[in-house]
Amino acid sequence: MLAKMFLDLFRLFFCGAWRRDVAKPVFAFSLLMAVGLPPLRAQPMNEFFLRQAKAYPEEGGYVWSSTGCPEALVRGTDTLLRKSKAGTYCSGFTFTVFFKVMNECGAFDSLSLSELKRIQQEWYGITAASAEQQCVYVMEKWNLGSHIEKEHARPGDFVQFWRNNNSGHSAVFLDWSRDSEGNIVGIKYRSSQRSTNGIGERTEPIGADSRSLNPKRIYLGRIGAGFPAP
Repeated sequence: MLAKMFLDLFRLFFCGAWRRDVAKPVFAFSLLMAVGLPPLRAQPMNEFFLRQAKAYPEEGGYVWSSTGCPEALVRGTDTLLRKSKAGTYCSGFTFTVFFKVMNECGAFDSLSLSELKRIQQEWYGITAASAEQQCVYVMEKWNLGSHIEKEHARPGDFVQFWRNNNSGHSAVFLDWSRDSEGNIVGIKYRSSQRSTNGIGERTEPIGADSRSLNPKRIYLGRIGAGFPAP
C-alpha cells in the first residue's frame, strides 16, 4: 500500500500536477501528510527529456515525410503515431521525446486518443493557432508547462525557432553560444536536421542575415515549470 502511495506521488509531482485536474496537488498533499512526510516541490522534468533525447542514435537519415518519429508512439493498445519509414525530422523527434517521458509517467492517462492526436497536431504546428509557437503553444494550452524567457533557459527545455528566411525548427535546447562579452549569439540544440543526416546536435547563429535565427521568434518552453508545493 505504501509503495503504491509513493508511486502515485511520483506521478502527481512529476506528471500529474501538470494535468488539468486541479485537485491533484491537494490529493498529493493529503497523501504526504498521511505518511508523515513534508510536501515536496514539483520539479521540472528536463533531465528526463535530455536522457530520452540522447537515447536515440545519431543520424539515421533525415526525411520530410511520414511521421518523423524514431519509434512508434503507443499508449496502451492505441498507436498514436507509427515509426517513420525512413529517417526522422524535427517535429517528429521532439514530439517523440515529449510523448515518451510524459506517457511513461502517466501524464496522459486521463486524456482520450482524440485529445492526444490534437496535441500531436498542435505540436507539429498543423493548426493555425499553434503554427507559430508549436510546442510552447501545446504546453500552455494543455496546462503542461509554460513559456520560458531566454535568460532562464535550461538544457532539456523545448524550443521552436524561426530563421530570418522564415524556415523553422523544433528542438531540445542544450545551451546558448556566447561571445567574449557573454552576449547570446547562438543556440545549441539536439534535434533531427539535414545537416546531421538526422538526429544530432547543432549550433546555429542568432542575427540579422537571412539564415540566422530571428531573435524575436525564439520560443522556449518547459514542462512542469511554475508549480509550487501545495
